[in-house]
Amino acid sequence: MTDVDAGDPFPTADFPFPHHDGLGPIPELAALRRNAPCARIILPSGDPAWLVTRYGDVRTVLADPRFSRTRATRGAGPRMAHVPTLQDSILAADPPEHSRLRKLVAPAFTARRAEAMRSGVARLVDDLLDRLAVHDRPADLVPLLARPLPLAVICDLLGVPREDADRLDAWCDALRNLTAAPDAEVTAAVGEMTGYLTGLVGAKRRRGGEDVLSTLIAARDEGDRLSQDELVSFALVLLTGGYGTTADRLAGSVHLLLDDPERYGRLVREPATVPRAVEELLRYAQTNVQANLRVATEEVRLGGVRIAEGEAVMAINSSANHDESVFDAPDLLDLAREHNPHLGFGHGVHHCVGAQIARVQLQEALAGLVRRFPGLRAAAPPRWKTGLKTRGPRSLPVTW
Repeated sequence: MTDVDAGDPFPTADFPFPHHDGLGPIPELAALRRNAPCARIILPSGDPAWLVTRYGDVRTVLADPRFSRTRATRGAGPRMAHVPTLQDSILAADPPEHSRLRKLVAPAFTARRAEAMRSGVARLVDDLLDRLAVHDRPADLVPLLARPLPLAVICDLLGVPREDADRLDAWCDALRNLTAAPDAEVTAAVGEMTGYLTGLVGAKRRRGGEDVLSTLIAARDEGDRLSQDELVSFALVLLTGGYGTTADRLAGSVHLLLDDPERYGRLVREPATVPRAVEELLRYAQTNVQANLRVATEEVRLGGVRIAEGEAVMAINSSANHDESVFDAPDLLDLAREHNPHLGFGHGVHHCVGAQIARVQLQEALAGLVRRFPGLRAAAPPRWKTGLKTRGPRSLPVTW
């Protein structure tokens, strides 16, 4: 493809693309990878942006400091939506501010801590599956497993009372809104959630515990510590990413396994392969239909185009995970796939800090299901969420 200068005539498309039920390959992204790997789109805010779809280019945008998260969230410039969310969080920071925040929070999210949580997550899974076993059939796996598991994990992780889980659940969907809710509703939810977490942080300052929020309140590095606003915004990030995205991924993974009974049967026969299967499900499932916006801080040539300073760029991980130049038969869900450098948890400095905790939940949930419910099967087609930043089943009827 020849270089196209910024400002030259270039076809544009409205974004997000039309909703597709399911988690299979998104045809619009496949077409862009082939024909226009860096294409113009119009965001929900009405601002233009470049949509990046190939694996190598996505990695570049995620790791190259010339693509700024701060410029996409603060001050004047292109925006994803009219209502800003998480603009003061670690997700919106560039180095060196991001490096300072990451250094302070990283000790609370080590692989060792995630593994230490495994036995507790397994007990939660067993408790939920006990309730599923005595439930009327068909049963909806979303409210019975996919939602309560990560919600309980994130509540315990942050030290949030579990009885407040339903409130957090409702707020999380508002923070992941693209087109599903009006701006006023999103603004109200952000305000309510911020107020709730501000009160929670204040309570933990007075009486700490063993939870992550208490750990972050006490975290110091050469006299530096997280401010009140940073603590609250980080809690927001954990709730939206650590709960909402994990719930959708779990429901979506079970759907993909049951959509072809041989997939689920393979894990029943070979439960030791669950961890590898989880990685392939993370790669294959087109869960994320958007990505965090970035703004070029200088002119950059990428994907055959010249991106000017100040222009917005969105690099889609889900598309990169189906790049034919990196993955053999990328549109095949291969639970035995060996070469799998997927970007399901991002790349670069913004690689998901809670990735290992999410993996533990997915692994334990699927291991518990295939052990306790070897005859699990779909009872009806799922209903799908629409208008959010992620795709996932709203309901997942099963029987056994």
